[in-house]
Amino acid sequence: MYRLLAFALRIRVTLVYCALAVAGTIALGQIGPHDRWHVLHAASTNLHNLTDGHLATLVTSVFLTEGRVNWLWLAAVALLFAVAEWISGWRRFLLTFSAGHVGATAVVAVGLLIGIHNDWLADSLAMAVDVGVSYAAAAVAGSMVRYLPMPWRAGWAALWIGVVTISGVSDPSFTAVGHAIALTTGFGLGALYLRRDASTLSHKVIGGTSTEWVQPSPQLSTL
Repeated sequence: MYRLLAFALRIRVTLVYCALAVAGTIALGQIGPHDRWHVLHAASTNLHNLTDGHLATLVTSVFLTEGRVNWLWLAAVALLFAVAEWISGWRRFLLTFSAGHVGATAVVAVGLLIGIHNDWLADSLAMAVDVGVSYAAAAVAGSMVRYLPMPWRAGWAALWIGVVTISGVSDPSFTAVGHAIALTTGFGLGALYLRRDASTLSHKVIGGTSTEWVQPSPQLSTL
């Protein structure tokens, strides 16, 4: 029982996310198409909602899924999140999750605003449904380069760059741009974590050496 509780605490953010995402998915499945459309639009991080000050959509949107639910995709995301939180700790995981989701959403919104204002993009994009956890997942996946041994980092990075590229080519949209931004954010945070951990380890080694150097010997302490 104690081990199970310790395991749950180690991935507590992932468990909370999964519980809320499943609850949101089930709730959407219990209402009709018309009501579901209104719920998704109200929770969407589209340009219309964000410019109207509905910033709560930055939170609500991440727990919902548009269209038919892909439980295999949600299970894969849950596994990715659990592994990432287990390895990196809940603080780094939550920071990466939030930076990927909010950061990519904000950059995409600015791009849509500029594009629509200059008639480069259709006005209807301001009302597009934009929900889901894919931006956060891309950032978390990118940040995992920090925790892979050197021979595997390049392969992991190439894998996710390929996934995002293929997805963008097969379905070119503003969400494809968001995925690229989120993945880049994850790579950047992974590099930051690597530098910080290396710096912390270096300071510990130097500090330990300094402590051993200045500590008096037992013989001197008896004088």
